[in-house]
Amino acid sequence: MIIMNQEPVHNMYQQLVDQFNQARLVGDNNRVPLLRKVVAALDHPDQHYHVIHIAGTNGKGSTGAMLSAILEAQGYRVGRFNSPAILNDREQIQFNHQWISEADFIDSYNEIKPVIKRLGLTTTAISIFEWQFLISLIWYRNQRADYVILEAGLGGLTDATNAISAPQLTVFTKIAMDHMQILGDTLTKIATQKSKIIKPGTAVVTLYDQSPEALNVLQKEAQKQAVSLTDPKTAATIVTRSFTGMTVNLHSALFDWSGLQLNVAGDFQVQNLTLVLSAVAVLKTQRVRLTDEAVRAGLQQIQLPCRLTVVSQQPLIVVDVAHNPDGMMALTTSLKQLITQYAITWVVGFLADKAVTPMLQLLLPMADRVLTVTPDNPKRALAGRELARQIQAIAPTMPVQAMTSMPQAMKTARQTLPENGMIVVAGSFYVARELAAMGGTHD
Repeated sequence: MIIMNQEPVHNMYQQLVDQFNQARLVGDNNRVPLLRKVVAALDHPDQHYHVIHIAGTNGKGSTGAMLSAILEAQGYRVGRFNSPAILNDREQIQFNHQWISEADFIDSYNEIKPVIKRLGLTTTAISIFEWQFLISLIWYRNQRADYVILEAGLGGLTDATNAISAPQLTVFTKIAMDHMQILGDTLTKIATQKSKIIKPGTAVVTLYDQSPEALNVLQKEAQKQAVSLTDPKTAATIVTRSFTGMTVNLHSALFDWSGLQLNVAGDFQVQNLTLVLSAVAVLKTQRVRLTDEAVRAGLQQIQLPCRLTVVSQQPLIVVDVAHNPDGMMALTTSLKQLITQYAITWVVGFLADKAVTPMLQLLLPMADRVLTVTPDNPKRALAGRELARQIQAIAPTMPVQAMTSMPQAMKTARQTLPENGMIVVAGSFYVARELAAMGGTHD
């Protein structure tokens, strides 16, 4: 399909996205069987490339970004489906680091639509996330992808991405407490939901320091499906660290790496890196060509928006989408190593359904002042004023102000920043998106 003028395309794209069913249907047990029927009716596009399926609570985005960077450095054609989007919904569907174009999105949708109709379904019977998933499968097939990194949206058992055939590799990042209203209120329950993406014919890779309850669940499910589970004990040393990257030595029974340079910061990335190196080692046993040069080159080309990302040097402004206690623990642990000389002004906003108190207990000891904002999600946002009240209840002497908007928060933060001050913007993806919409840091 050749389209000469971009404006009608953009209008068509906008109309299409606006009519999608916005419901989160992830907790519904009937969704995956329905989507499997759709994938089969589309003639199994997911069987045209090798899939690496990633689930977990935190670290999915970083792990997927590292794996895709390494595979691309080796010369493979790599699709990557990840969520939630930070800047633009099309960011969720990438091929060799390019977002899907609006025209390709429309074309892929039009390829799927008659199949949906033939199954007796309406287009609105499929939710927006399910559409994005199906469109990604078709687009990657049409792009002749070699590998597709498929990140589960939420959980596993009832997540749309579970509609695929057995992937080449199933990877589990850190499993922690989040989305308890959908996945369950214990680590065992959450891990059980996530473990259900393990299929006969795959190979499973996870962290050696996964929590014992979660690891136990994954081991049992791998045994049940008669597949291997790899979780090598790894020794890691950070040799140098800064806000723009780090050098790490890592050793396990499966690999031996010295002086690995990453262009991403954060001590929590070492955990993701051990997982990636284990995955690389397992892929090599499956006779996948991955040279040491590709691994080293890929790790210096990782693209990760809003994971301890420096968006300004003068003043130093860092953004991180830590939106659950595990993510906030990772962020604050990393900051402790990096900020000895800085006084931190935090700009934070959270969704109301998150575990806000434990996150505040982690960040407040590291704050000199806090500015609160209301995330741009009317249904789920925790009001900035309410967040400020919660902060005062925990730390009565902390200077805290509720801001009317993100631009106002950034302007106030900059104008009142001490000589040794830095700004950390953290919390919901919606907060990071608003910062990015401002061009990052402008008043």
